[in-house]
Amino acid sequence: MIAMVLVVGAPYDPEPTLSHGTVLLLWLLKTLGWTALVVWILNRSYATKTPSPVLERLQWASLIPLIIDFYLLDIKTYLLFLPGVSLIPTLIEIVGISLYILYFILLWTLYWWVLNRKGLSEFSLREDVESRLRLIIPFLALYLTLTILGDLIGAIPSNEFQELLKKPFGELISSFFCLILILVFMPPMVRTMWGCVPFPKGPLRSLIENFLKRANVNFKEILIWPLSGGKSCTAAVLGLVPGFRYILFTPCLVKHLLPQEIEAVLSHEVAHVRHRHLLWYIFFLVTFTVIVYRLFDPIETWLISRDLFLEIMTHLQYWPKAFISFLVILPGGISLVLYFRFIMGYFMRNFERQADLSVFKTQGHPWNLINALEKVAILAGNIRNQPNWHHFSIAERVNFLDEVARRPVLRDEYEKKLLINKGLFIGIASLLIIMPSLMPTQSWEDSANNNLTQLYIEQLTSIREQRPELYVIMGQIFTQKKEYAKAIKAYKQALYLAPDNPDILNNIAWIYATADDFEFQKPKEALMFASMAANIKPAGYILDTLAESFFINGYIEKAIATEEEALKKDSSKTDYYQAQLQRFKKAR
Repeated sequence: MIAMVLVVGAPYDPEPTLSHGTVLLLWLLKTLGWTALVVWILNRSYATKTPSPVLERLQWASLIPLIIDFYLLDIKTYLLFLPGVSLIPTLIEIVGISLYILYFILLWTLYWWVLNRKGLSEFSLREDVESRLRLIIPFLALYLTLTILGDLIGAIPSNEFQELLKKPFGELISSFFCLILILVFMPPMVRTMWGCVPFPKGPLRSLIENFLKRANVNFKEILIWPLSGGKSCTAAVLGLVPGFRYILFTPCLVKHLLPQEIEAVLSHEVAHVRHRHLLWYIFFLVTFTVIVYRLFDPIETWLISRDLFLEIMTHLQYWPKAFISFLVILPGGISLVLYFRFIMGYFMRNFERQADLSVFKTQGHPWNLINALEKVAILAGNIRNQPNWHHFSIAERVNFLDEVARRPVLRDEYEKKLLINKGLFIGIASLLIIMPSLMPTQSWEDSANNNLTQLYIEQLTSIREQRPELYVIMGQIFTQKKEYAKAIKAYKQALYLAPDNPDILNNIAWIYATADDFEFQKPKEALMFASMAANIKPAGYILDTLAESFFINGYIEKAIATEEEALKKDSSKTDYYQAQLQRFKKAR
């Protein structure tokens, strides 16, 4: 998901800056350098003797060459020229993810090579890489199907149809269709790509079937899952819809666990179905998407409306485009990691613990499950104390089961705590979703538009676009913000370019006459600029400024006479001019 964010957010130029040959050479040098670095890290790591977190860390680190590709080598610009991109725009994203998978394959190959040199590899290179690819290919295939289908639907030449898709009803139908594809077609596709085969008939299969009947859990098939060539010890439930649900066991689990221990593991997997954990995972994904959708625009508008952010944007406009693009997507990537790692990760760990507790209902005690967990820890390479962001360590799971066996009240306390935390999540998520409706977004939008206009004009003026109207707009924006020094500077620059422009003279006079900052209250200068403006263009609004200038200089009668003249010339602002006259007359 983070790789996708990086690819989508990468910048591109209309024309490549480097030749294709140069980019290819740089890419090869970068990849060779990355290969050498990975080999050095693996050789130095003592963890290469057994399955180790070093591989997982290096898989995360594989984002680095992807960042170099899209933010330094500007590969996205070259991908725009691929055949078919005009019809299937997401082809660029597909190629980007394919590059990321290529770095995975390179890493797995190097990892196998280092292990093989130490005599620790149990499989051939092909078997090892193929088994790892099998885990991710189904999800890539589903993504590929959905994106290409979305592009093809978007290419339908019907304005009415496209407008319908953009409406809430159209989006709802599209989302429902995607969900059906995932729920119905994903499990059989995963079964095929993972190479699963039916569980052989016999006493153990009968035991599993009888348990599932007692638990009232419907399933399509019980499968043997040859994960990691059959060496990995685990079980899983695949699929949410009963008619497309599979129960999976790896050969290692079947070989080394006793029937009662298999039943305890099955109890854990069935508990995921009973507690609807898979539905909760979908809910978490949808909630994150909706929160980001609802908050992105208001937060962006609020940031742009801040003067500090405008100053940062002004300085960043001279920085490389790739660096700016990376900074833009960085908050999204961080929020993605934080949400999944700490919020969704918390619930995933505790859903696993909740599933562990189901063994008390099915068997009355946890000892078979504890034995199964201890065996898995040994068979997996002594991982008993190795924690995971979405699982408690086996030691923590065993200790908790043992504690609940001694103090059964802990189970109810735990279930109550988990229920409260679910409620808190729903409450906070709901508040975040409705929050934009309570925010003063309109005032933020006005300020943001002013800031963007100011930034645009500053970009024009920085390239010597010397047009007086640009400086007038800047002066108006600064006046609204009550940044009078900047406003006067902008107006005087405009006046330098157009010395006889009455509106510029009038705007300067108005600041000097009405500023609420004592430093910029300059009655004499106000009268001078207002008189010059009125001599050139005696319009109602300019005469009003002149009247205001007479008034602050103490010329009350002249102020009244000038305001009356403004009233005669401009009937569209009668109420305003009348109010001005009443104010002047009260000061007689």
